[in-house]
Amino acid sequence: MRLETLLASRFDREMLIALLQVDKIDLDLLISECNYSTDFIRTANDLQILDAISECYEEYKILSRNR
Repeated sequence: MRLETLLASRFDREMLIALLQVDKIDLDLLISECNYSTDFIRTANDLQILDAISECYEEYKILSRNR
């Protein structure tokens, strides 16, 4: 099974914790710092969360370059 398919079918954040090598508290903090709604955080699958973190990081890089 492809990683993308596996992440899309999971909602427990276990795969993300292992993939990103962070603990649950740090993952929750990272997601909340990206200004996503609590509803999104609660209902999104692991792939959607990973995409959101990636998008947030890309925005951070752009903003950091413009300072």
